[in-house]
Amino acid sequence: MGCIIDFTDALLKFEFCSQGDKQKILVDVLLKYSEMGITDLTLALGISSKKLHDIRKGKYFLVGEQADDLAQLFLIFFGRTFFRKFSMIRNFY
Repeated sequence: MGCIIDFTDALLKFEFCSQGDKQKILVDVLLKYSEMGITDLTLALGISSKKLHDIRKGKYFLVGEQADDLAQLFLIFFGRTFFRKFSMIRNFY
């Protein structure tokens, strides 16, 4: 398990397990544009609503499996929104 998504063909590397606004942006996008609400997202990530609010304020960030889950949820949302026929096999190192 890593907290980094590395797209070899596209030469793109995204570290989403770090302090800053990256996780805040992912959470905000999921809440605003997906069909997930705050309760859905907290249940999917296994965190409290207070922690989710702290992420949105930039006061807390996820690590490990929870960070991986957030990235996976975002990638699934992104793929379904822009590519319609999308499947993903989870493979975080």
